[in-house]
Amino acid sequence: MIEGLVCDDPAVMAWADGERDRWLARAAVLDAGPAQPDWPKAVTSADKLGDLTGPQRVWLIAEGPEGPARALVAGSGDAGRHQAIDVARVAAARFEVDALRMILGYVDYHPDTMGALVLPFRSPQVALVVAGWLRHLGSARLWARLWLTRHPGCAARALLPVAAGRPGKARQQAEEALLFLAATGAGPLILTTAAGYAPELYQLATGLLEPRSPGNESTAPSGVLRKGSVPQWSQPDALPEILLAGGGVMPEDEVMSLVGALTRSRLADPPEPAPGDPDPRDGGVPVAVESSAAVQPLVAPAEPEAAKLIARADPASVARFGRALLDGWLTDEMPAASAWVVLAQAHLGDEATMEQLGPLVRSWPGRSRYARAIDGFAVLATVGADAGLRHMLAMEENMTGGAMNDRALDYLRQACERRGLTVTQLADRLAITHGLDTGVTVDYGGRTFTVAVDEHLTASVVAPDGRRLARPPKPGAKDANPGAYQEFLQFKKDLRATVVARAARFQQDMHRRRLRPARDVPAVLVPHPILGPIARRLLWGEYRDGRLLRAVRIAEDGSFADIDDATAAVDGDACLGVVHPADLRGDLGTWAQIFADYEILQPFPQVHRPVVILGEEQLTATSLPGLGLGPGSAPVPAEAIEGLLSGPAWYGNGDGNTRYLHTRIHRQLAGGWTLLLELDPGMRTHSGAPDQRITEIWLDEAGSEHWQPARRIPMGACDQGVLSEALVQVHALAH
Repeated sequence: MIEGLVCDDPAVMAWADGERDRWLARAAVLDAGPAQPDWPKAVTSADKLGDLTGPQRVWLIAEGPEGPARALVAGSGDAGRHQAIDVARVAAARFEVDALRMILGYVDYHPDTMGALVLPFRSPQVALVVAGWLRHLGSARLWARLWLTRHPGCAARALLPVAAGRPGKARQQAEEALLFLAATGAGPLILTTAAGYAPELYQLATGLLEPRSPGNESTAPSGVLRKGSVPQWSQPDALPEILLAGGGVMPEDEVMSLVGALTRSRLADPPEPAPGDPDPRDGGVPVAVESSAAVQPLVAPAEPEAAKLIARADPASVARFGRALLDGWLTDEMPAASAWVVLAQAHLGDEATMEQLGPLVRSWPGRSRYARAIDGFAVLATVGADAGLRHMLAMEENMTGGAMNDRALDYLRQACERRGLTVTQLADRLAITHGLDTGVTVDYGGRTFTVAVDEHLTASVVAPDGRRLARPPKPGAKDANPGAYQEFLQFKKDLRATVVARAARFQQDMHRRRLRPARDVPAVLVPHPILGPIARRLLWGEYRDGRLLRAVRIAEDGSFADIDDATAAVDGDACLGVVHPADLRGDLGTWAQIFADYEILQPFPQVHRPVVILGEEQLTATSLPGLGLGPGSAPVPAEAIEGLLSGPAWYGNGDGNTRYLHTRIHRQLAGGWTLLLELDPGMRTHSGAPDQRITEIWLDEAGSEHWQPARRIPMGACDQGVLSEALVQVHALAH
């Protein structure tokens, strides 16, 4: 460690050709709404940007008076979330170094989405920040690489003193950044810069950049483990023996070597290339990918020594050994220092291991064990066993967004891709059958009853005389296995739970427009004893490029039938999905009658579902003045709107503060859209507000602040099934 080294270079701007002009031009797309006459006074009397409203801050940075704007920007951490990336780019272009504090405030909390803002700033402070981004999964890793290669001299001067400082996270990050720079050809620059500081730093830098070769590395066996260097529960004498595939038992010294190698189990390096684009061709905002939405790393392969030992062992014995390690770690209350045990299951585990690990992984996010949950997802995806993937699918069914769910979903997608399937296809193939595919019986020992299910998947038993009974007769004194009666009742309960869950998944397929290859319907769904009866009671649609081409149902013989009840030939590569009734438009009534004529009781409302279908003129309109709720219609009780706002989907523009008036409510729609309702006269929640009129319904981009006075998005731009679900809620307000 070398003390006393400091880089105090001042921050300067280093714009690329045309970059500043492009950033400054983004002022034209900023939307603060109509400027108000009192805004200049509000700006001059404000002590900080936080004293201003969102529209005022945007106006100030885009076109406000130079002096007050520069002073407020220089003293503020950020300007709020409103149109943040463009507000910050305009601030950087207008006020340059004076905007650095604001820029660093943004990137501190949002390095992936906002990190490109640091690119033109040549500053030691920025160098220290980006050095910590090189292991990010998202776009921050790309921004760090771009900044380091753009400002190598500044980076070397800023990072060398830290790399020579006290051991810790900052030093490790500085060393990694310097090694990255050296790999780009900046090694001589780093050494020259180090020599300019001190001879000792030159020697340190030379050692850091010296190539590692097999001859220079330590020759000590990497897997050697001393007793006492790991917890007692991971010592060989506390674990089951490992049987060798060829007979015999693995010696204790080899077991210690194996455990030692397993302690270095890790996730693979971040997938390449690093995602993002700082300067898209359309001149718009940088294309950024958050770490949670990026491709997640699987578990890195086991070290060669560990892989060799595992290959010699009996797989079932190795898996038992791994589960014993996991049990010991859990009993020890999951110490973070021994979390390698979770990742080690990717090298040791089997189906039984994944069956044990799956429920644990599902529970860890709720217990704030986020890092362990990510490790667990990686293990389940890396192993790819059916048991583990069933648990991941069960998690996916209830996902509602969020960083942890995004990571879990990416791991699930990777596991599916390794099988050449989509998540929906995997869910179909792993759907449990409860034994109905091979036959289920209730065996009392002397008497046996066959279990049967009807078209609604209600279980019953068939008596010897052919009668169907809701449940078997209670066992008698002569029956050798009386417990079979309770087993049947539990089977019936489990089957009902599975039917409910599978019907709910089909309903999610409808809402989320999840499609399957048409060949999967007759090959996978129809033959399945549980999926088949559900799928037969649904209306399916053939989709291309997001548009419904035609609807079909599954006929009694397993073929497809069209709206004329004629056999429909569907290409195996066509995309089929559960139809949302809004897609049927004028055909909805006919299909509803067909299902009624055949007395098909659907597993959830589909063809008889409440629906709002827009007319052709409404689809091209950029707003809806009424839908029966506009001017002149009956007012809506404020309590009904409060009911919407108390749910999980709808939000008001009063920021949840009872001092502010909600003049608009909105909800997010799939596909990057927001549905907005304008209220008159507006309301405060929980304040006895008067009845409201919904004067306008309109669509906007989800990323917009919705301040613009002009409506520009046609109502037909978004998925009509998704829109219908929201508009049904709106219509319900009037009733």
